[in-house]
Amino acid sequence: MNRNWIRVAGVGVGLVLGGVGIALMRWKRKRLADLAAGSELVTTDRGVVEVARQGSGYPVLFLHGDPGGYDQALGAGGALFGTDVELVAPSRPGYLRTPLGDNGSLDGQAALLVALLDELEIERAVVVGLSGGGPIALQIAADYPDRVSGLVLVSAITTEIDERMFDVGNPIVDPLLTSTPVLDVQSGVVTALRRFAPDTLVSMLHSELSTLEGPELAAYVESIKTDPHLRQRSLDLVPTVLPASARIDGTLNDERWFRELPNVSYESIDCPTLVVHGEFDGAVPIDHAESVVEAIPDAQFVRLEADHSILASPDATRAREAIRTFTESVTASSEPTAL
Repeated sequence: MNRNWIRVAGVGVGLVLGGVGIALMRWKRKRLADLAAGSELVTTDRGVVEVARQGSGYPVLFLHGDPGGYDQALGAGGALFGTDVELVAPSRPGYLRTPLGDNGSLDGQAALLVALLDELEIERAVVVGLSGGGPIALQIAADYPDRVSGLVLVSAITTEIDERMFDVGNPIVDPLLTSTPVLDVQSGVVTALRRFAPDTLVSMLHSELSTLEGPELAAYVESIKTDPHLRQRSLDLVPTVLPASARIDGTLNDERWFRELPNVSYESIDCPTLVVHGEFDGAVPIDHAESVVEAIPDAQFVRLEADHSILASPDATRAREAIRTFTESVTASSEPTAL
């Protein structure tokens, strides 16, 4: 009798796991199809780039973080600018449908994105670097000063950092941790949390992104969860890193290069620059902002009462107003000219 129950239980577990696996595959297939439908592939002389565009006006090249993709740039850029600018949101090399290829280095990424501007017939743009997009934004400003009318760094990495999101630096363990099945299961769990326990996920997200602890952290998270707009902004961020398996090549590549920063002389950057950073950013410490502000001549610095996700923080309005005001000032004195 006991053996029969064990067999029945085994069959039941197998059916459950099989059902979960099928559901996970269907979710991933639909997610990737939706992402592909929202972007286009542009062939440049440096390679193929996935990009989405929205709005009209002065061009803003928005560079996502890691992990990320064009969808993250489009979401954050839309929250900042609406449709008042021509938002150009590419997937950087190794993310979604932009191949890593030979463009993984910081100068290679910069060259690829400038080639994208060429194909889109954009001579000059405001360049925004979000989090892990910061080093590439800085690279473009240093290497192609005639293509950058203004530089905005948002919670941006600027100096050496050794953070591993998916691997641990072990050549035996890492292939398993970064394998597609493991990453897809992780992505499925996060997706399930977003649907069935959203407040729990919001709490987990901001706890990871903040240096606050104890009662201060609890009060901060509560202020976000009780504000419908900030709560939704937090939840909207989550899909822009999923599925992780479609973004892993770019993430691992970025993390490798970020251990060797800075890659260019920030003192050489002479375009108008705005740096916006959260005081208690737990993902990219505030000293990243302080060091680049000290290096770039006349850089403006807006220090926020926020964690890493400033657009989902109680100080989001001040961040948005500062970035919009800066961009309007830059674009008013720099009319774009088509190539």
